[in-house]
Amino acid sequence: MVVRFLTVGLLVTVALFGSTPNIWAQGVEDVIDAQIGRFVVDLHGVIAPWGQNPELGIPRGFDPATQPDRGTGISAGAHVYLLRWRFVTFGLGASILYASGSQRPGPNDPDPLVPALRQTFTALSPQLSLNFGRRNGWSYISAGPGTSTLSLYNQDAPKPTQQSTRSFNYGGGARWFTGDHLAFALDLRFYNATPLFATETEPVSPRTTTMILGIGASFK
Repeated sequence: MVVRFLTVGLLVTVALFGSTPNIWAQGVEDVIDAQIGRFVVDLHGVIAPWGQNPELGIPRGFDPATQPDRGTGISAGAHVYLLRWRFVTFGLGASILYASGSQRPGPNDPDPLVPALRQTFTALSPQLSLNFGRRNGWSYISAGPGTSTLSLYNQDAPKPTQQSTRSFNYGGGARWFTGDHLAFALDLRFYNATPLFATETEPVSPRTTTMILGIGASFK
């Protein structure tokens, strides 16, 4: 997990920070003038390429081949920037996410009578971020503990209850401001969720890693 986090952070920082104006050559007054603002709000559409997971489907009585292999949804978040040290700005924030996908058997499937399945993923994710760049565009890496819920169920039956579990999110991204207040934003994030034991009403849930790609807008 740590290696993946560092790899994502390195790639994002190298690829995106190099595209922002070079503040290392600026004077002190110019650097202060170019500092990241005090807060930002994000609104992203998200894609979740989660694939099939036998450890999730089989305990619920579903064939893994019939699970949805991707989901789409939305996320929203807000971040405040509290401290700047040299050319790094430290931020605190949180995001909330919902993604879902469904799959029905087709006429050519071996068993066209299997139930249509829906998979949903929700997460509440506080984050500490390290931000690199200027007020008109910056890249970042961020991470933090939170909670998430992964559900898989028959779409044509009542949705069963599903426990939330502890999760750790990490990733990185960038924001490019085209004006004083609006930016194009990109975020790649991983959610590592702890396993859940079976209860009288819910089956076991495995340890999972869910990747989410968010594309949208930021406002400041």
